[in-house]
This record gives sequence, C-alpha cells and structure tokens, in this order.
Amino acid sequence: MNTKMKCTVDTNVQYLKGVGPKVAEVFKKLGVETVEDLLTLAPRRYARKSLIKDISPRVQGFQGLRVPGFKGSTVPEFNEEMRVVGRIIQTRTKRTSKGPVFVVKLSDGTGTLDLSFFNYSRKATSNFKWNKLIEVEGVISFWGRNLQIVNPSVTFSPSSKEKFLPIYPLSQWLTHKYIRKVVRTTFANDIEIPETLPSYILKEEKLLPREKAIHYLHFPQKLELAELAHQRLEFEELFWLQVLLALRKKSIRKKGIKFKKGSELARQFFDLLTTETPEFKLTEAQRRVIWEIYEDMESKCKMNRLLQGDVGSGKTVIAILSMLKAVESGYQSALMVPTEVLAEQHYLRLSHYLPKIGVNLGLLIGSLSAQDKRRIKEEINNGEVQIVVGTHALIESGIKFKKLGFIVIDEQHKFGVMQRISIAQKAKSPDILVLTATPIPRSLALTIYGDLDISVIDEMPPNVGEIHTRWVYENKIQEVWEFVRSELKEGRQCYIVYPVIEGSEKLDLKAAREEYERLRKGVFKDYEVGLLHGRLKRKEKARVMEEFSSGKLNILVATTVIEVGLDIPNASCMIIEHAERFGLAQLHQLRGRLRRGKTKSYCIFVSPENLGEIAKERLKAIEKEEDGFKLAEKDLELRGIGEFFGTRQHGLPELKLANLMDTRVLSRARSLAFKIIEDDPRLENPENKIIREVLNRRYQEKLKFLEGG
Repeated sequence: MNTKMKCTVDTNVQYLKGVGPKVAEVFKKLGVETVEDLLTLAPRRYARKSLIKDISPRVQGFQGLRVPGFKGSTVPEFNEEMRVVGRIIQTRTKRTSKGPVFVVKLSDGTGTLDLSFFNYSRKATSNFKWNKLIEVEGVISFWGRNLQIVNPSVTFSPSSKEKFLPIYPLSQWLTHKYIRKVVRTTFANDIEIPETLPSYILKEEKLLPREKAIHYLHFPQKLELAELAHQRLEFEELFWLQVLLALRKKSIRKKGIKFKKGSELARQFFDLLTTETPEFKLTEAQRRVIWEIYEDMESKCKMNRLLQGDVGSGKTVIAILSMLKAVESGYQSALMVPTEVLAEQHYLRLSHYLPKIGVNLGLLIGSLSAQDKRRIKEEINNGEVQIVVGTHALIESGIKFKKLGFIVIDEQHKFGVMQRISIAQKAKSPDILVLTATPIPRSLALTIYGDLDISVIDEMPPNVGEIHTRWVYENKIQEVWEFVRSELKEGRQCYIVYPVIEGSEKLDLKAAREEYERLRKGVFKDYEVGLLHGRLKRKEKARVMEEFSSGKLNILVATTVIEVGLDIPNASCMIIEHAERFGLAQLHQLRGRLRRGKTKSYCIFVSPENLGEIAKERLKAIEKEEDGFKLAEKDLELRGIGEFFGTRQHGLPELKLANLMDTRVLSRARSLAFKIIEDDPRLENPENKIIREVLNRRYQEKLKFLEGG
C-alpha cells in the first residue's frame, strides 16, 4: 500500500507498506488481521533504550563451564534477551546440517558476540560492512564455545529517540523491530483511531482517550504512560464484553412459559428415591437451588439459568425435578448431554423411576439403528415421549417436538454456540437450565455466563466418601500397581485413565488400547480388565459399562470418556497416567468419579519427571486441594482464560489485554454496562450514541452468536 493512501482501522494489514499477503499470514498467527488488531497488539513488556548491555559480563560467569553433549542448543539459564551496540569485525558463511548460516562477529570493546542468520538473502548480507556500528537485539545462547544471537533484530543507524521499546509477542521470523516499523508506518499514515467510549465514561473512570492510549501503548516516553494505556484498553475490552452480555440478558428476559405452581410428579419421584434409598435427602444448598429454579419457571419470563455444582453435589436430581415440573404443565423436556456414555447412563437411571410415576422416557443418540431412530422421532413428534435424553442427535433437522418447553444442557461447555441455538430453536421461548460440574471462578462466570442467572450448589451430601489424592513420578509405577492390587484383593474396583486411545510417533504418550493389552496380560493377569473409549460401538460400550457396574470387571482402562456419567460406588481408586496432559478442572472432574462410594477412595496422578514449572504447580495444587472452585481459580491463574475455557465457542470477543483476575475492573465495567442497558436499552440517549455506533460497526456478528449463549 502506498504510504499516502488512506487506511482505516478495518484495513487488512496485508495492504500496509512492507507487509503483503505472506507476512499477513504470519501476523494472523498473532491474532492480527486488521489495522485495529495491530494497534491493539499489546507489548509483553518494555525495554529501556538506554540499557545497552556489555558483552563481557555474559561470558565471565561461564568460563570453564562444561556442558556434556552440548551442540549449540540454548543453555536454559542463559536464555536472556539483550541489546548490544557494537562494531562488525568479521563476516563469514558457515555450513551446517540445517543449511548455510551467515555469521557476523560483533565487538563492543568488552567482548565479542556472533550474530547467526538462517534463511538469509545475499542482498541482506551486503549491509554488514566491516567496522560498521550496529545495534542488535535478541535472545543470547551458545554455539559451541561462542556466544550468539540467532536471527537478531538489527538497527544499522542506532538512535536514542525512543526511551522505551515495546517487546511484542512474536511468531515465526517476525521480530520486535519489524513490528515496531509496521506500527510506525501505520501511524505515519495519519490513521484515524475512532473513540469507542462515551465522554462521560472517560471522565467518570479517568481514562485516556483511545487514540492517545494506543499511541502510548507503542511509544511511551514514560512507563507510567504505558500503564495508563493498558488500563484504558483493558477497561474498554471488559466494558464491551459486558455490554454484549447485558444486551443478551435483556433480550432473553422476554415473555416465556409460565409453568404451574408446585409439582405432584416431582413429589412422587422424590418419594420413590427416599423409599428405595432411605438415607437420601436433599442438602440445604439443593433445596435453595430448586426453589430458585421453580420460582423462575413459575414467572412469566423465560428462564436462562446456570447451575454450578461440584462433582457429586447432586445437580442431576435438581434437573429431573425441574423437568418433571414442566411435564406436569403439559410440556415436553429435553436433556442434552455431550457423550453417548452419559446419555445412556442417565436413560438407564431414569428408566428405573419415571415409568413408575407415569412419565414416558425416550433416548436419542447417533448410534441407534435406523429403525429405532424413526420410532423415537415419531414419538417425540406426536408428544408420546415426555422427557427425552440425547446427545447432539437432538439438534438434527428431522427432530420435531410437539410441545417442548424445558431444556437441560449438561456439561454445556462441551457444546458450541450453534448447537445450543439449534436445540433452543426446537421450541418457542423454552426455559433453559445449563448444568456444569466444572467449577468456574466468579470472574470467569461473570464473563462467560454474565447473561445468565447463576445458582450454585456449594454443599456436598453428607454420605459422600473421602478421597485421598497423591501425585507420583512414573518411576514409582510398580508401587502404584501393587497398591491397586491391594485394593482389588479387598473386593474393590479401579479406573486407569490414559490421555489418548492409540499411541503415535508425534506424541510420546502411553495410550489406552496398548496399555490395556499390556496390563491384562501382565501385572493384572489374575483380574478381569475392560477397555472403554469413545470409538467403541454403542453395544460394546454398553456391555463394558454393565460389566464394570455389576462388578464382573475389576479394572476399567479408559480415556476421559469416563469424565462424566459413570457412577460406580464400588470403585475405590483411580490412576491417571500422564496427568500433566490434563487441566486442573478435568483432573478434578475425573477424580470426582470416586465420590459415588461411601468409603475412603484414592486418586493417584502419575507423570514423568521432566515437567515444566506450571505443570508441577498444577499437580501440587490438586494434590493438596479438594475444593473445585479454589482449583478453578488456580487453573485460571496458571493457564489463562484461553486454555482454561476457550471463549471462541461462546461467540464472545477475544480478550487481549484484560486480566480476569482483576475483579475490581471487571466488576466496575460490568456494573456500568448493565446500568446503561437497563436505563437505555435501545441506546437512544444522545450520550450513548457512540455505543450504538460501535455496536453496529463492530459487533453485529457477535450479537448473532450471543443468541445461543
């Protein structure tokens, strides 16, 4: 793009001078597609321009250091980013197994440093003249006995105009210097950076104007200015996210179904439970939650509620009592779950009770025969089935309900936005209850589920067994197997969980299928061992589950397909191999399978010794902590929102600068956004004109996705 051509914040970066389609593809990996994305690419930190480092101190501490088998890889403790100004004293080309390398030897008077350029062009090498003064920046490492920086950023005319230089996240061969150059070029185009917040918010929250904030983000003369820029842009991100959630909540609180008060069917179901299991009773938390849901169902507004509760806290019984209330009012209910294993588990459990109180139950999953599918579809369509349990099969185009009024979505984070929209579109303004056993920190709940009313079961039933957790390295695996054998001798059962079904050359992981064969022929040859994973056919899954449930199988080797649904009170131990491959929330949920018994249980996490610090922190945390919500906070802190609970499936804007652990800013942005939408839902006030304009310009697609939030 010609530098004199006018570009806007919506211009694709490939049209900026010096970028082009190929570079734009690399930028895309950083989440940068438009000029707007480039301008809000936040530096990870800032380097003080004046802090040019001498080379010699980098050498003194390593004289006489022996690194056995060292062949040019980076010495871990030497992995330091530095800036050096020096003169070129030699250039040469070196042949390596990875191809030719152009090497420039730099001296700053205190020592020498090799600059190694891979994939260089002949034209570029001509710039490196003997005795030329240059400034270089990069990560220092070793090449044999020599210090080196691989593919450094180079400035051929060192200048001291900028006091602080932004250090950006990088991708492939992009350098900090190159990104700075593209940003400068963009600003040189006199680009117009439109404001996105009303003036009264800027004044009230003491925020910088947007154009000034973005300039300080990239070119701060003081670090205090960079901090003010971050504060402004962080608040902006959270504010817009909360505006979308406030609009969503406003739109869904429309007229819905007003269900009858009370429920005789629910009382009959509860009586059956207590008759067969005299010790069963609802906890105070369950009682509080069921009345919150019933009150919502009896109102004239549509219900959209999230029910949070740890594994074993009793969410399922709440869902059943709610569905029965809908059935009593003449409506059908649907329970959508993520796996066929869980769907069949729910169906089998409900089949024991619901027919006894005159409620017709159906199961719809993908692996049903064509004949069974036709039959169940017809029964759903004519209203014969009053409660249907199913998987994604429920949202197929051929599924039509006669009078669907209540939807339960279990473990909802395993469903995408469009799937949740599809099930909701099977009815007219149905009440929706979302269940999750994944504990979600309040800060994240306000972000992901800010448009839902939230109920929390924060109490465990009194008859839940105690779980002892231990983390060991894989060199202790024989001791682990001996412990398992001791539990089996006592008549108990055990889960052994693996991260993958089959091994691969790319992933050096133990796999369920191979380990199943090894264990049943080896250390557990005297016991019955079963295998359960997602690729088994429906009949085979059902057979394995029934055999483990009845006690015919002593050990179940499985993947995370057991994460939800399996309910085996006699299982007293769980071994999770390669525990470092799982998030804390998933490990906690897997461990929760042991809560079904009343006796002491044991969960052992096994990992290799060569773990990173974050992986070690996570495993130490779950070894000591049983509170799912505290673990969720730790997981969010260690892994960030993207990995903890990806926001893409929710249709929400990606957060680039905002820190969800900063609940003060989050709460302030939420309070302000919800008040604006409550007071001015159509954004007709002149002072909110800018909000309406930004919504129309930037968030039309997001609003469509939020319809299924």
